[in-house]
Amino acid sequence: MTDSDLDLIKAVQAESFLSKTGQQAFEVLVKRYQQPLFNFIYRYVGERSAAEDLAQEVFLRVWQAAPRFEARGKVSTWIFKIAYNLSMNEIKRRRRYQDFYKGFCDNMRAESLFPEQRGSRELEQDIMRALAQIPENQRAALLLRVNEDFSYNEISEILNVSPAAVESLIFRARTKLRELRIEN
Repeated sequence: MTDSDLDLIKAVQAESFLSKTGQQAFEVLVKRYQQPLFNFIYRYVGERSAAEDLAQEVFLRVWQAAPRFEARGKVSTWIFKIAYNLSMNEIKRRRRYQDFYKGFCDNMRAESLFPEQRGSRELEQDIMRALAQIPENQRAALLLRVNEDFSYNEISEILNVSPAAVESLIFRARTKLRELRIEN
């Protein structure tokens, strides 16, 4: 069995989950995308436990939808689109979302957002606070580009916008992050 994403999905489609081949193919997909998906969801949603739950839900949905997968695009794009949609639903579902991020924003310190002397944990928290201050669609586009290295076309498929809109979203996100760095 080869290990290209498409071959893995085809193996999952052709076999039942009870078969060893289907299980092995699915396990390879999970191992391949587990960390990148978690990272994207965590940075997008901003809560570790929710990101863990959503990442598991993504793989459940991948398993359930694998028989219907059509190779019109990359498997990775399809998987991240599922992650994006579930993350968006989670954000919409949470009533406390605005208060959660507002609390972070209100507690921003007056020191620089990205100082070189800070610890990695503290730096990660500062980055999460800054990301929380940019609009959701800008945050998603920026995270998919910077952290997951998706092309503008792939991001446009995931977010269901044009490639030009993706370029604009990323530009505005970077501009806003620079402004936040200057203001703090």
